[in-house]
Amino acid sequence: MTDTPGTAPAPGPDPSTRPVPGPVTVCPWEGMTGALEARLTAAATVAAAADEDPDARPARRVVLVGPMGAGKTTVGRALAAVTGLPFVDSDELFTQVHGPIPAFFAEHGEAAFRAEEARVIGHVLGRPAPCVLSCGGGAVLHPGTRRALAGPDSDVVYLAVGEEEALRRVGGGAGRPVLAGDPAGTWRRILAEREGLYREVADLVLDTTGLTAAEAAWRIVGDAHRPRRSESHP
Repeated sequence: MTDTPGTAPAPGPDPSTRPVPGPVTVCPWEGMTGALEARLTAAATVAAAADEDPDARPARRVVLVGPMGAGKTTVGRALAAVTGLPFVDSDELFTQVHGPIPAFFAEHGEAAFRAEEARVIGHVLGRPAPCVLSCGGGAVLHPGTRRALAGPDSDVVYLAVGEEEALRRVGGGAGRPVLAGDPAGTWRRILAEREGLYREVADLVLDTTGLTAAEAAWRIVGDAHRPRRSESHP
């Protein structure tokens, strides 16, 4: 639009009034979640006993990745019940440290969220303790998370799922703001962006379509002795 001669252009918005991402508070891990620390410490004891006794049941860390609706949380809980390992959900742990994820997103933005999510996951995987860890669907987007998943002590399982099954499991997108408007199209787009990364970090790909959580868990357990990614790709 051309300004009228002799008049000053209308002032734009004051940059000082624009919202800016707030600083991320780095929370000390000590005392963060006492119950989690106790469970991981107990699991480390189990792992140490297994190392000393060749007849003891091997205790490895299992990490689940995959898209919305793949069953990461439900399969993770079933797998924890089968193996006796503690179950850890990275989204729940993030919330305990930083509060609700949507609020963190709104205040700090996605880049800060992914960085802190990687830190949370790295904390769990950095402990000498086996567990079943369910990661958020977008966790693999951050290189720090992918580096943590590449460690030799974790078996990473990509839980794949068909689109129809995934949307049925998430209630057609109800309660999932990211799927609002076009649940099927959005789910496909997100999967296309992330599937290559899921496969990159995975030791095992398991399609959970048509499987119950218990069936999926037992298939993972039955696959426990196959060569790991780190063993087959030096």
